[in-house]
Amino acid sequence: MKKELCEDVIMDCAELLSKAHTVDAEENKEAVRVAGKELQFGGLEMKRLDAEGNTVLQSICFMKPENVDRSLAKEYCYAEENGVTAVYTVYPLKDQSERMQKWLNFFVMQLHEANERQNLVQDANYYRYHDPQTKHTNMAYFSECCDFYIKNKIIDRYTAMSVNLTDFTNLNLMIGSRNCDMVLIRYMDWLKEGLEDDEVVSRTSGDQFALLIRKEHEEMILEKLRSSDISYGTNPNDVVTVSAEAGIYRLTADVESHHNIIQAVSNALNVAKNSVQLQFAYYDPLTADASEKKKFYEEAFEKALINEDIHIFFQPKVSLKDYDLIGAEALSRWFVNGEILPPDSFIPILEETTRICELDFYVLGHVCKSIQSWIQHGVKPVKVSVNFSRRHLSNKNLVHDIVQVLDKYEVPHQYIEVELTETTIDADYEALKQIVYGLREYGIESSVDDFGMGYSSLSLIRDVPFKVLKIDKSFLGDKNVEPDERQRAMMKHVISMANDLGMECIAEGVENMEHVQLLKENKCYMAQGFLFNKPVPQEEFEEILTQS
Repeated sequence: MKKELCEDVIMDCAELLSKAHTVDAEENKEAVRVAGKELQFGGLEMKRLDAEGNTVLQSICFMKPENVDRSLAKEYCYAEENGVTAVYTVYPLKDQSERMQKWLNFFVMQLHEANERQNLVQDANYYRYHDPQTKHTNMAYFSECCDFYIKNKIIDRYTAMSVNLTDFTNLNLMIGSRNCDMVLIRYMDWLKEGLEDDEVVSRTSGDQFALLIRKEHEEMILEKLRSSDISYGTNPNDVVTVSAEAGIYRLTADVESHHNIIQAVSNALNVAKNSVQLQFAYYDPLTADASEKKKFYEEAFEKALINEDIHIFFQPKVSLKDYDLIGAEALSRWFVNGEILPPDSFIPILEETTRICELDFYVLGHVCKSIQSWIQHGVKPVKVSVNFSRRHLSNKNLVHDIVQVLDKYEVPHQYIEVELTETTIDADYEALKQIVYGLREYGIESSVDDFGMGYSSLSLIRDVPFKVLKIDKSFLGDKNVEPDERQRAMMKHVISMANDLGMECIAEGVENMEHVQLLKENKCYMAQGFLFNKPVPQEEFEEILTQS
C-alpha cells in the first residue's frame, strides 16, 4: 500500500475513533470497516484515568479481534489537563510486520491528537456559555436564549430580571472570598430550583445575575430574592442570609433583541439601587427614556467640555434710572450640530450629580478669561454674575477654589458676583452662610438667586450678608396676565425689606414697560429681561459693552 494512502486511512480512522465512546458506536463500526478493508492491524483499547486512577471514560475498539495477540500489547500514555491521563493499549496481529507496527504507533498518536482537538472544542464551547467560577451559565448564554425566544416568537411568555446581591462586599469581609464563592454557587442553585429547562439563571459579573423566567414563576423568584438563607459549609452555623435588588421587565412580543432587554433591566435595577424604599423596580418605558437621555448627556458632557461645545452667553443687566449697562449674567449654551440645546434639557440632569459643579467652574473660568481680555484691550468691564449650584455647598474649599480661578486670570475680585440659590435645609443654610462670609472677605459679592421660589425663611436675607437679592420673575406675573394684588404686595414688601437691610434688588424676567413701571414704583432700579436684551454670545455682548 502506498504511504500516502496508508496515512489517509489511519487519520480517517483516528478521527472516527476519537468520536466513539463505545464498541457499538457508529463511528467505531465505521472505523473498523474502513481499517479492515484497507489495513491489517490489531485492536485498540482506550481509557481516560483521573488523578486517583479512576476510569472516567472507557472506549474499546477492536479491529479483526479474532486475530489479535494480547500478550504482545503495548501501552501509550498521554498526560492531559486537569490531572487526566489517556492510556491507549494496542494489540498487534500475529506475525505483524515491523512496518505495520510503526504505522499502528503513528495511528495511536493521530488518535490522541484527534481526541485532544475534540476536548479543546468541547472546552471552548463550554466556557463560551459558562462562568468558570460558578460553572453556571453566563451573559452570552442569557443573550442567545433571549434572541432565540424572540426569533421563535415566544419571548412574551417570559420575564427578564437583572439581580444584584445586597451588601455582598461586607459579606466578603465577614466570611472570606472562598466562602462567598460557595454562597454564589449555592444561591444560583437555589434560584434554579423549581424552574424548567427553558428558563435561565446566568451570572453576569461579580454578584450580579440575569434571569429569564416564565411569567408564572415570577412571584416564586421574587420571594427568594427578598431573603434567603444560604449554607456555605458543613457546620450548621455556616449560614448567611442573602437578599437582592432586582430590575424587572415583563417581556412583550415587540422586543427586538437581547440588547433591548439588557438595557431595560439594567435601567430598572438602577432605579431600585438608587431608591431607599424599593427592593424591586419594574421597567417603565418613560423611566427608560429618561435614563437613556441622562446617560447620553452624562457621556456627551465630558466631550463638550473638552471640545468647548458649551459657549458662554451674557444677558445684560440694566439700571432703570438711566437704562445704562451695569452688569451681566453669564449663562451656558450647549451647541450640538450647530443647534442650541435647551438648558432645561440638560441642567436638571447635571444637577443630579456633581457634574453641575464642573459646569459652574467651566463658566467661571471662561468669564474670567473674557474679563482679562477686556482689561487687556482697554475696555472697562462690568460685574458679571456666575451661577453656582446648591451642590457646591458640600465643598468646604469652595471659596478657595473660586478665588484661585480669579487669581489665575488676574481678575479684580469686584468684577465677579457669585449667584447662589436660596435653601431651606438647615445644613445647607449653615454652609451657605460660611461661603457668603468667606467670599466677602476676598471682596467677592454674592447674590441670592430666584428669591421667593423656594419659600425660604426671611432669616436667610437677615443672617446671610448677600449684596444682591434677585427677585424671581413670578412676582411680576405671567407676560400675558397682570400680577394680582397679593403678588404686588409681596413684591413691595420684599423690595422694601431688602432696601432696609442695605441690599440691592434686581428683577429678572422683565418683558414690558408695565413691569418697569411697577418696579420703579416699588423702588427696584435694576433689571434684566427680554425687554432690554436676551442672552447674547460673547462677541455681541462685547459690542454692547464698548458702546456703553
